[in-house]
Amino acid sequence: MATRKAPRIAGRIAGNARRKNLPRDVEAIISRRQQRIDDVTFLRERGASSKLIDNAQQLLTRWWSTADWKSRGELLKTAEWLVRLETRRSTDDQVPA
Repeated sequence: MATRKAPRIAGRIAGNARRKNLPRDVEAIISRRQQRIDDVTFLRERGASSKLIDNAQQLLTRWWSTADWKSRGELLKTAEWLVRLETRRSTDDQVPA
């Protein structure tokens, strides 16, 4: 008769608990990434749908998963730049001439 193995609970740690053991620079990258994702969401809700926002979202999702931490830092810098450009562009569009 086959015996069932108990699930490995030790490997399953909640996100916040897992973050406590990360180096500070990695924590900072994770925090900045979440802020940029929130910015992208906010801009989309305001109707700022552009290629800049699309590219920022792809950098923070699609390309993020396969990158090492150094590369993630670079992806984050680029995404921050794209968000800044879109924020300025959408602000300039709203100012009456």
